Amino acid sequence: MKKYFNRNTIISQAFILGMAVSLFIKVFYLQYTIGLSQVPFKDNMLIHRLLLFSSLTVVMFIALAFQRKAIYFFIEFNIIFSALLLLDTLYGRYYGIPLTIPIVYQLGFVNDIQDSANTLFKWKDIVYFVDLPFIVGYAFYFRKYLFEKNTRHKNIIYLVIFLMSIGLFQTQANDIDRTLHNYERKNIAKDLGVLYFHGYDIIDFTRNKFLTSLSMNESEKKIITEYLNDNPRKDETYNLYSEKKNLLIIQVEALQEFVIDLEINGEEVTPFLNCLKSENLYFSQIYHQVAGGNTADSEFLLNVGLYPTPTGSVNYLYPTNRWLSLSELLNEKGYTSLAFHGYEASFWNRQAVFRNLGFYEFISKEEFEVDEIIGWSISDESFFRQSIDRSLNHQPFYSLLITLSSHHPYDAFSKFPMDVTPFENSQIGSYLKGVNYADQAIKGLFQRLADEGILEDTIVVIYGDHSGLYLDQKVDVLELLSLEDHPAEWVKIQKVPLIFALPDKKLKGNIDKVGGQIDILPTLVDILGLDHPFLLGNSLLREKGDYAVKRDGSIYFEDYYFDNSRGVLYNIETLEEVIVTDDLAARIEKCKRDLMVSDIIIRKNLFNNDEFLSIIDSR
Repeated sequence: MKKYFNRNTIISQAFILGMAVSLFIKVFYLQYTIGLSQVPFKDNMLIHRLLLFSSLTVVMFIALAFQRKAIYFFIEFNIIFSALLLLDTLYGRYYGIPLTIPIVYQLGFVNDIQDSANTLFKWKDIVYFVDLPFIVGYAFYFRKYLFEKNTRHKNIIYLVIFLMSIGLFQTQANDIDRTLHNYERKNIAKDLGVLYFHGYDIIDFTRNKFLTSLSMNESEKKIITEYLNDNPRKDETYNLYSEKKNLLIIQVEALQEFVIDLEINGEEVTPFLNCLKSENLYFSQIYHQVAGGNTADSEFLLNVGLYPTPTGSVNYLYPTNRWLSLSELLNEKGYTSLAFHGYEASFWNRQAVFRNLGFYEFISKEEFEVDEIIGWSISDESFFRQSIDRSLNHQPFYSLLITLSSHHPYDAFSKFPMDVTPFENSQIGSYLKGVNYADQAIKGLFQRLADEGILEDTIVVIYGDHSGLYLDQKVDVLELLSLEDHPAEWVKIQKVPLIFALPDKKLKGNIDKVGGQIDILPTLVDILGLDHPFLLGNSLLREKGDYAVKRDGSIYFEDYYFDNSRGVLYNIETLEEVIVTDDLAARIEKCKRDLMVSDIIIRKNLFNNDEFLSIIDSR
């Protein structure tokens, strides 16, 4: 027994224990100082246990992996990781989330917080470094004991603690609902701790950035080549305006097309949008094409003109990819590109993604005066007012305004004064009230543009980002719209309105060509006369296209709907099943190829590939 507890063992294991305690205190402090967790010791303390187990796992790994040199590595790790935690703290107090590699990779966090660093730093943050003199002093004083090679007995103890820590962490974390992790990485840190968060971030970034081959294989080259051959580049555009016009795009949360012209109890749900679309250019057959990224996917479709990934979100999977974005095209023309959203900047990783897309600024909840809250955050009316205030300072501007008030579950509108009988006190009733509120907020925005004298110098585009009511509300939706319960009927109403309000009304009227959100960018390129060498979608002002591909491979045509999951083709009017002829089968496969082309471009980061760029430039 004595040989297991000699002076050497006690000194070295006291050092290891001290490192584990030090690391735990630091991550514990971070968890609360940036608000990932609330008041300490008031909950079931699950996060405390997870922080302890993850701290032990890291310390035991270092002790096992570096053996005699572990002391050097412990000191280096302590300095570097303490500095990282301090940066996490400064950034987290501003954005509510620790730093992620995409942010560091773009060196953008320096600009984000440098002006506020003095106010963000607190003297208690010295906790990250207060242990350093003691660790160095202890290591120097007991160096002859600490720098000896680990005995077999020590390694067994470290290995047992290492494995137990991993097992206990996994057991404790097993019941945590990780659904929210898919679209808000902050919840990973909130639920599982900052050590797990950084480990997850490193693995995720490495896998997507470095472990995926960026060279196209022969099959991928063939798919890309065939697509390019079938879609020769067209340089002519409408280019409607000789002078620069501001571009204001309003992406409206959960706005579906069926609410346009809809009346309930004699009251129009969207009176202003009804009037606006009748006097401007309106596309009535536009389907949303979002997938797991929902609102973020809609932003990606608009700005990049590629489809979202089949699983996950581009914003997290490929945040540093090179794109040919709308904002970059307009920046080259002398515009200032601005993005606005009234929620936290870390939501959907926007603070990293919008910078990468070429936006000059991304203004989020942290920079708005939250003077009125409706729903998740700042009201649409206040959001519009403050966004226009900022945009006016940067003419000509491209401003993307992403609304939030009409976000599911619409509880904020349950008491709004609108008669939605017989759907009062139901989700669909609150949804209609929420859309009515958004409609009136947009009306106020147009009045503001008119009052400022810039309405006639501004192209305004309005569209919905995705469905607002899902299958759990199907019965009420079908009742509201007097539709029968049929698979094709449900998918037919998954449209979003798309309005182009152009200065001088150069184009107006209703266009019932079938399209998707991926076609908005080509249409803007057509109207503004921009030079884009590769567009996957089609201008809605041209004859080509007349279809919309969903992320799951289902396809909307003018007369048909192909349900990819069932392998069934429906006549979209009669709802009857249609025999798939060879010509229709070929057309379906050709449309599905769009998804494959998009996936290859995203996965292989082809806009950063000189071979691909030279091919599309030479067409």
